[in-house]
Amino acid sequence: MKILLPIGYFPPISYFAYLVQNEVTFEKHEHFVKQSLRNRCTIMGANGPLNLLVPRTKSELRLTIEHAKVHDDEDWKTLHWRSLESAYRKSPYFEYYEDELLPFFKKGHTHHFQLGLESIQIIFQLLGIEFKHEFTTKYEAEFDGLDLRSVWNKQDYSLQNPIKSYPRYIQVFSDRHEFEPDVSMLDLLFCQGPRAIDYLRSLEFVK
Repeated sequence: MKILLPIGYFPPISYFAYLVQNEVTFEKHEHFVKQSLRNRCTIMGANGPLNLLVPRTKSELRLTIEHAKVHDDEDWKTLHWRSLESAYRKSPYFEYYEDELLPFFKKGHTHHFQLGLESIQIIFQLLGIEFKHEFTTKYEAEFDGLDLRSVWNKQDYSLQNPIKSYPRYIQVFSDRHEFEPDVSMLDLLFCQGPRAIDYLRSLEFVK
């Protein structure tokens, strides 16, 4: 099935389930949507779910996601990496992947679309699977396939998760927190390693 996805920053597990199970087109020409996966992800920290936000440069213009710029006056990359280290240093696979992942947080990304795309690409690279995708050439309200552009927006996502159920896996702080089923793909990667692929392929979508 053809799927239309928004770009995201280390998006959630449900997002990657769509990526590995379908033909995907990324929306490149929508307007930037605040409070969504386009510039934030959620990891599991010692105190529970933790949002990592990529700051956006303010503009008087209503920019598309392709032209929205990352605000780099604050060192958010170091903050994100330290948060990942604190949350996942004791996970089974953090040390296995960290040398390949760290350069991503040292790179000078200027725009949100490219940042999000590269965050997705590196997950595929770490899992050793091919990343097949297309891009929209212009914005269109209708899509000949399954349009998922608004699924992970704050309001829609809170009303219904796109996956029927999530098999439990052991998260780093499972001794003190309930299982969180749809956090950033990084959580599944660090906790399950190569088995993450089979996990994604096993997930069933809500129709």
